[in-house]
Amino acid sequence: MQYTKKIIAAAMTFASAYAFGAGFQILEQGASNMGTAMAGATVNANNDASAAYLNPAAVSFIDMEAGKTMVSTGLSAVLPTLGMSAPDGNNYDCARNSFVPNLFIVHKFTEDLYASVSVTAPYGLESKYEPDWLGKNHGVHSFLFTVDINPSIAYKVNDWFTIGGGVSAQYAYCKLTNAYGLLNGDVFDFRAHGWGVGGNIGFTVEYTEGGRFGFEWRSAVTQDVDGTGRTHGLPAPIPSAGDIDASVTLPHTFTMGVYQRLPGYFDNFAVMADYSYTMWSSFDSLDINWQDWMTFKTQENWKDTSRVSFGVHYYPEEIKDLTLRFGVCYDESPVRNAQYRTVRIPCSDRIWFSTGFGYKLAENIKLDMAYAYIMTVGNSEIAPNQYNPSASQNAEYYGHIHVISAQMTFTF
Repeated sequence: MQYTKKIIAAAMTFASAYAFGAGFQILEQGASNMGTAMAGATVNANNDASAAYLNPAAVSFIDMEAGKTMVSTGLSAVLPTLGMSAPDGNNYDCARNSFVPNLFIVHKFTEDLYASVSVTAPYGLESKYEPDWLGKNHGVHSFLFTVDINPSIAYKVNDWFTIGGGVSAQYAYCKLTNAYGLLNGDVFDFRAHGWGVGGNIGFTVEYTEGGRFGFEWRSAVTQDVDGTGRTHGLPAPIPSAGDIDASVTLPHTFTMGVYQRLPGYFDNFAVMADYSYTMWSSFDSLDINWQDWMTFKTQENWKDTSRVSFGVHYYPEEIKDLTLRFGVCYDESPVRNAQYRTVRIPCSDRIWFSTGFGYKLAENIKLDMAYAYIMTVGNSEIAPNQYNPSASQNAEYYGHIHVISAQMTFTF
């Protein structure tokens, strides 16, 4: 138990990242799932403990004896390139390299009853510009850090149907800075934190040997955060410090997936697909109330989005303990158009290309590694009034992201 507490504490220390899912969602939940661009994650295509977060009912596909425990823990290096090509002729870089850890634990009490806990970073964001950049009055440093602790249970009703659910306790910390006026020393600095509570429920259906379907709903989480706002270099009556509060509702998500091992001559292959619907319309505006003195309001007006992933597993006959993985994904941005794209979250549609492998090192130890290349596509413009009302043309963002993930799984 002390060992588990130390792992959770470490995850809370490092779980921050530039969001590499659309919006500010962090989709990386297990290196084994990253190899197929998250296709098959909802049905636990890799039969490991990462299902504890993605669909608690899918832990029933883990092949271990009653009384045993499985732990999957991993780390992803997120290496983004993201910047703005601006009307002043300069390119402004805002991306930061990050590391995203996660931890999943599953215990099998009986042949039908499972308990699990996941510690993940489901949302995260960091964009940071130089203090004197063109759009400094609209944003310099934006940082969001979350930790979600999600215990759950699953019950296998019969040979083909399992249901599961859990509760999430989610911590959020955010920091927002921007300049004010023409001088670099005039700065607003807002920092706040808080806890929110949500839940998730899911089921799986094993419709044939080697074929299964899964569904999960993850609830919205309302984060009511409070903290301190500070200013530097601003004249009276603007206060130098004061209390702030804000409220943001993180979205409901519905995800369904399928996994099918192919028959006959193709029995070394399996195919899988996931579809996810995220209700980002809950993020209508970002309002920060500063000590009843002022409200800072940014109209977001985001839309609900879809994500579609397809993946393939190859199980070589020559190496029984090896699984090779490939996947692609289309991830829709919640930003409606250039008018609502902000310098803090310059999001656009994304396409993933992923590959990876899993290898059983010993009877109770498995290694998974994955690489994903994510590129932004489609509309990436930002309207002039978002950063410079006098500009004669729109600016445009460009970006791509490399993600390298590793995961170890232990059974004891």
